[in-house]
Amino acid sequence: MNNREAIQLGAGRYIQYYGALDEIGSEASSIGRKAYILGDETTLAKVMKKMGMKLQQAGVDYAVRAFDEPAVDASFEQIAQEVRESGADVIIGVGGGKTIDIAKAASDLTDVKIITVPTSSATCASYAVLYVAYNENGSVNGSRFMHHEVSAVIVDLEIVQDDCPPRYFASGIADAMAKNPEIMFTMIRLGTANNRANTDAATVVAKYTYDNYLEKAQKAYEAFVNGEHCDLVEDIVCCNIMLTGLVSNLSTGGKQLALAHNFYDAVCCMYKEVRRQYLHGELVGLGIPLQLGVNGVPQEEIEAIKKFLASIHLPVTLEEIGISTDDATLEKLTDYILNATDKDDLKLRKAIRANLKYML
Repeated sequence: MNNREAIQLGAGRYIQYYGALDEIGSEASSIGRKAYILGDETTLAKVMKKMGMKLQQAGVDYAVRAFDEPAVDASFEQIAQEVRESGADVIIGVGGGKTIDIAKAASDLTDVKIITVPTSSATCASYAVLYVAYNENGSVNGSRFMHHEVSAVIVDLEIVQDDCPPRYFASGIADAMAKNPEIMFTMIRLGTANNRANTDAATVVAKYTYDNYLEKAQKAYEAFVNGEHCDLVEDIVCCNIMLTGLVSNLSTGGKQLALAHNFYDAVCCMYKEVRRQYLHGELVGLGIPLQLGVNGVPQEEIEAIKKFLASIHLPVTLEEIGISTDDATLEKLTDYILNATDKDDLKLRKAIRANLKYML
């Protein structure tokens, strides 16, 4: 912690239950008197009747903005300027990871506090203090850390479970599961150089969630599909959003080496049509066996993970998502992942290339 960066643990408040959107009025009014609400048209159509009523009851005026543009600097600046012009003193970001990241970027640029209302448990974006920026060509520009935490996260399970396809729940599981082997890889690569109290804590939480998924996630997925309201589903939603977001936040300031996420970046850059068809976590999950293989995990354990991922209807091979498995393609993937990780390490390149076999 000698880099003088503040460690932010995440949200000031995390609220999760069936009907939790009821809290939006009291949460917003504790921050300000005018809200700027950001979401896409589909999402806003689902939530605004109830949200508008609760805000009005709490004496909070609001402006609503339907926005469905990419998470690029131009979008960040546009929404930030609209927030300034609106006179809002609280931003409410409603939707998936992209929309919430744009809302967080605007919050960061304007220093206006933010409440997030995720409409799925596919990512930890609503809780994490970072937001991902993309280039205009669709490739990943990088992650940026906010200067303040999210003030509140409201996870309404009537939205996140009852009004959301199981695919998003599964995608969140895969995205979250990648944290543990990626942190292990960072430890293998950097040794004690990256060890600090906060990153050690991130390691413990990541291991807990990983084990929890292996023990409970398949049954939780079945319960989700069947529309069951139960502790299993609630616990996994919490892992997907809050605990995984906490891992990201605790890792602030530590160097992160992440092959599964770098595979996702490769798809964003090299296979834009594939990226448009698949969720973030679905592609990250496909990279988990690669990460485990490079980490030196035994083959039988890797095959068991692939079987688990397939059991919750996640893609486990390149062919499933429409990417060729010829040598030229595998070489290009290897080079991209290596360059995003440590471009000068020829030994690592060999390991990446060899362990792409787990994606075939």
